[in-house]
Amino acid sequence: MVAELQPFLGGDTADLLRFSSQVGEWVSKSVRYPLPARQLSPNGVVACSGRLWWVDLSWCLLTCDPFADAPALHVVPLPDGKALKSKEAWGLLDKYRCVGVSAGKLRFVDMYRNRNSNGAAQISVWTLADYPESTDWTLEYEATFAEICNDATYKATGLPRKIPVLALIHPINPDVVYFFLDEHLVGVDVRARKVVGCEVYELVEPPREDVASRFVHAWKLPPALCSGPEEETVDGAAEELQQLNLSDYLKKYKLIC
Repeated sequence: MVAELQPFLGGDTADLLRFSSQVGEWVSKSVRYPLPARQLSPNGVVACSGRLWWVDLSWCLLTCDPFADAPALHVVPLPDGKALKSKEAWGLLDKYRCVGVSAGKLRFVDMYRNRNSNGAAQISVWTLADYPESTDWTLEYEATFAEICNDATYKATGLPRKIPVLALIHPINPDVVYFFLDEHLVGVDVRARKVVGCEVYELVEPPREDVASRFVHAWKLPPALCSGPEEETVDGAAEELQQLNLSDYLKKYKLIC
């Protein structure tokens, strides 16, 4: 199933376009649009629990079951205190926030300064409670970047003490978050405040100053693609995918641009 949501600013309906491999054609469905008259700032879409989740990192998530005969859109606000004003920080949010799936649950990762712009730079990870029974988020953990940089594992990387750009959350271990820092991709066990992986990344695009969470996706590949003989994969995919390893910690997971 491929789906595209086309809301109309100021209207109370939206078009949901769906392409099903079973049908083999695009079908447009008019659905009720449950948000007030505020422009949705699309920062990506994720799939979780048989649903699609359209992400606005400044405000909320819109979700629906694209396979339903009568799909309905539902709103899931961001955690309390995380909503921003309309168009606030547009063009920057995907450098410091992301929504991803880790260990089968929806996670919201937020980088911010504690209390005010002069406070300590921190990172927090939230988990969405079981949907649809609840739309509440649970704070899993938070840490300051000073705590991470002060650890021996960070000092061993030789990287500068500066605020990185958010890349992604590990698809299996929700304690591990990845960051772009200069030309490196750095994996941090945020709960333990320790670096668990650090390698030079080789993204062709975008330029280093433009990298953000929207440019990368992580997922677990089938074992045949991870470790199977080259002749058993398509066009030597195994050899190419092996070159995308982040670290021994991520031996079975790949970063795809």
